[in-house]
Amino acid sequence: MCLKIEGLNELGTVKALMAMSLNSIIEDIFDIEQSKIELSLNLRSDLRMSSNQEVLLADAIADYFDGRQPDLKQVQTLDNLFDLIVEQEFKHLPEEAFLM
Repeated sequence: MCLKIEGLNELGTVKALMAMSLNSIIEDIFDIEQSKIELSLNLRSDLRMSSNQEVLLADAIADYFDGRQPDLKQVQTLDNLFDLIVEQEFKHLPEEAFLM
């Protein structure tokens, strides 16, 4: 099965799907509706991340993203987390590579 998001090529679609997966992880762990997920949310002050949730988040990221184990102590906002997980995966590619 192939899924392609309109306006994006294959790389852009993969990047968007990774972001969607990360959104789903955030939704499950923090019991927050996807519509309320904003990149500016702070993991500790806004989402009130407990040490148990930190472990769950790290484990879920490792499971979904090929063993990637970010240092969540260094991550403040969801924007930082998305950059670390999604953007860094493709940092070596120019932005034009994600457009049609």
